[in-house]
Amino acid sequence: MKRPLRAWCLDALLAVGAVVVALVCGELGLRLFHPQPLGVWHQDRDGLALHWPGLVTYLPQFGQAVSINSAGMRDREHTVPKVNGMWRILILGDSFMEALQVPFDASFPSMLERELGKTTQRPVEVVNASVSGWGTDDELMYLQKYGASWEPDLILIAITLHNDLKDNLRERFHKMENGALTERQRTPLSAQEFRLLELKGFLASRSHAYQLFTRYRQLRERSVEAGELNSHVVDLFRPTTSPELARGVEITRLLLKRIFLIAVEQKAKVVVVLLPLTVQLSGEVSDRPQRLLRGVAQGEAIEVIDLLPQFREWTAAGGPSLYLEHDGHWSESGHGVAAGVVASELVRRGFVKTVTNAAYHRITEP
Repeated sequence: MKRPLRAWCLDALLAVGAVVVALVCGELGLRLFHPQPLGVWHQDRDGLALHWPGLVTYLPQFGQAVSINSAGMRDREHTVPKVNGMWRILILGDSFMEALQVPFDASFPSMLERELGKTTQRPVEVVNASVSGWGTDDELMYLQKYGASWEPDLILIAITLHNDLKDNLRERFHKMENGALTERQRTPLSAQEFRLLELKGFLASRSHAYQLFTRYRQLRERSVEAGELNSHVVDLFRPTTSPELARGVEITRLLLKRIFLIAVEQKAKVVVVLLPLTVQLSGEVSDRPQRLLRGVAQGEAIEVIDLLPQFREWTAAGGPSLYLEHDGHWSESGHGVAAGVVASELVRRGFVKTVTNAAYHRITEP
């Protein structure tokens, strides 16, 4: 005897309802008893990682709420174009500059802005465009697509020594051919592909169940990446340069050169800041990664600020830890020391000039 169509439809609705209830209960259970690390990122049509504009969310992995401004930055709001007389720094970096692990007021960009304003007595603004996972390749891509709108007077490139060279070897947006840097030809995503990508980013920033599923699905991939990163770090400290590392160094040189040329067109300066590895703080580990990158940047007439000496001094003096124990990123002390060093060096080298009260009023007049 055939079942009526109405009965089949009712069974289907009940099944769908049961699945929805199970998913909702699972999501609520995870939020209450086993919250997962949430993301704040999505990608544009070129595949460049950015933040969700206007997102305000609580990140259980860091125990704090995080706000993203309307331009998609882990930063306060900034005006476009910039205010008359304002001296503006554009920071391009990765998760160390993004600084989701600490309150924004205790992060490097915010502290650098306050320190420079206090020291120079002039209006200084720091715009933090940094995104977790970026290398120099991503930073050049951002600068080409979005950077000019910020009208920077200084572009500050923060290089994380343990992974940026490896990130640049992916050659996602630019590749090295016959010793020259060329932009990769990319096939634009279809509207359907882009909507699917946006949906994944949306779920990753809001759903604990989705993040748990993704986490277990990518366990093997992350294990492989961790092994490759450890090998890369070991390679950085070897007395001889492997072919892979040599290629990474050369690609990074070409990327920095392109950034420098763009800055010249925009009448801006470029400064590279080198972020130390935690293993180097004792003073017993070589500074070879710093020497490699200093040579690369200075060969392109780019100024370099190396944080390693001051980080070592702070550690030797017994100051609070500069790095979070179970995370590896800077603590509030790390951000504070770094901001103090960079502010001091920018002033000492004449990038930001101190002004008198009278001059301050002249440059801020409409």
